[in-house]
Amino acid sequence: MIRLKNVWQLVPVAIIIILLISEVIWYIPPHPKPGTLQVLEVSPGSQSEVTVKYQLSATLPLDATVVITPVVEQPQDLPIYVFYDENYPGIYASKKITLIQGSMLWVHVKTELYLRNYSAEVKLASAEELESLFSTNSTAIVIMASGALPSNVFSWETNLVKPWIDSGGTLIWFGWVPGWYVVEKGQRDEEISCNMSQHLYQEGPRRLGLEGYFEYMPLEEHPTVAEISSPLSNALDTTYNLIQQAPYLHKVLSENGLVLGKIGGNSSKLRSSISMIRVGEGKIIIFGFFLTSSLVLNGPELAARDIAQILCSGILQVGADPDPSYRIYHLLEGETKTDTVELSVDGDVYSEIIGLIVYGYASRDSIGLLFHREFVLLKKSE
Repeated sequence: MIRLKNVWQLVPVAIIIILLISEVIWYIPPHPKPGTLQVLEVSPGSQSEVTVKYQLSATLPLDATVVITPVVEQPQDLPIYVFYDENYPGIYASKKITLIQGSMLWVHVKTELYLRNYSAEVKLASAEELESLFSTNSTAIVIMASGALPSNVFSWETNLVKPWIDSGGTLIWFGWVPGWYVVEKGQRDEEISCNMSQHLYQEGPRRLGLEGYFEYMPLEEHPTVAEISSPLSNALDTTYNLIQQAPYLHKVLSENGLVLGKIGGNSSKLRSSISMIRVGEGKIIIFGFFLTSSLVLNGPELAARDIAQILCSGILQVGADPDPSYRIYHLLEGETKTDTVELSVDGDVYSEIIGLIVYGYASRDSIGLLFHREFVLLKKSE
């Protein structure tokens, strides 16, 4: 006879499976087909200019954006690991809530990337699996939504994270300042306080290569919200807007980082809700606070969409001072539109560009669907 306790342990797994299946069905109905985007011609000029001609077609009324990004390296679909370990509690919320949000984020990231034909695997990873990954310096993407690093990979005695990022890894972070808090295996929620000797506090960000990026903000009843759109948040339609523990805007930009989210905060200490910071050969993408509840702004669903937008748009493969072009279209059912975009790139940057990413996506409210991404090798004129 199956014990009642064991049955209840299967409930979270069943919920995850149901969510994954229902979201795929929602996005990919059997009829009609989604809209299409076809690159017709790419013509490099002699004066650091590139002309791109493409055709956009809709089967249903389609509200879509086409983003064209010059890149200095060819994008790769890297394996993605979402941290999930019942033996390590999160910070800020209860262990149960943190685990549920982490598993839901994994479900939605997996689905959003599947819809964009992302070819690499997206899977959950325990603390032990992260230790193995970080020890081999394998190029991959790790998503941490618990607000604290497990002590087996980062502590006063251990730092496997920074060398892994230095060698080309990408860390995507939600929660407190990265490296600030550390949790031990087997700790209970009630055993963790914010003044324990296991935490690294200011020393943690320094050991991750993030010294000078943050002002520690004490927890308020309502986290600080950013409301000003940045150019890249407009181009990618990113929605996450919390900046409670976000890095300084000026510091991110001065180190050739990217402002991917919305901007807010005190005028002398502006911060961005999503930032990309370059560390060695790798990157840290920082969301400015925790995930909130499901089915609302800053929840796992929209945060997963933001992650997919960032990873698939080619924006992480740009050099310094990126300037992607984007246009918004409203097509009627059965309509086809041909358009031509002329990109003008700074001469010094142009010499480093190897190609373009043409990325098309439907708006969140569009009836019709569009998921298209394409790397176009640029054959420059002699």
